[in-house]
Amino acid sequence: MATDIPFDIYGELEDAYDEADRNGYAEIAETLDTFGLWEERPRLGSPFMLKAWRALNGDAEAQADVGHAFFWTDSDPEETREQYKWLDKPLLAIYWFTLSAEAGCADAQDKLAYLYCPNNEPHATPKVGRFARHWLEEAAAQKHTPAMHDLAHCLRCGKCACCNRDTPRANALEAEANELGQET
Repeated sequence: MATDIPFDIYGELEDAYDEADRNGYAEIAETLDTFGLWEERPRLGSPFMLKAWRALNGDAEAQADVGHAFFWTDSDPEETREQYKWLDKPLLAIYWFTLSAEAGCADAQDKLAYLYCPNNEPHATPKVGRFARHWLEEAAAQKHTPAMHDLAHCLRCGKCACCNRDTPRANALEAEANELGQET
């Protein structure tokens, strides 16, 4: 165990699991169970354990990171997906991204939009186009350039009920995102 963790993180996470199990917080219990974080040999190391602890205590960035652990797309290499198939739980990704997105994390908002979009993988998530559009709008309003590009694509798409075509707005978003990308 890393020495930079100033408390008994195993005990803290085990207590969190017991509380979640007792109170019916299935997503939290399943998350902690998946990682086996309080076990002697957890599947992920102590830096992730600390991140999970922070997520459980309301840290939006850590919640997004936990969501990323469960976030898979078809663009991920097949060998990676096979090695980490025990993490392929998109409904848990939605749970953690939602907590983070509601706290204002633009990256989580963008990933949540991806999971809800009817035109994207994974297929095991609820496809609610209006949710996808809502979260894209939220992230784009924060000048999150990946979300700006995604929203521009959405505005050009027209395949979903939520994708009303608006090419002038799409072009403006794309141009602004490109300009912002050059400033960094």
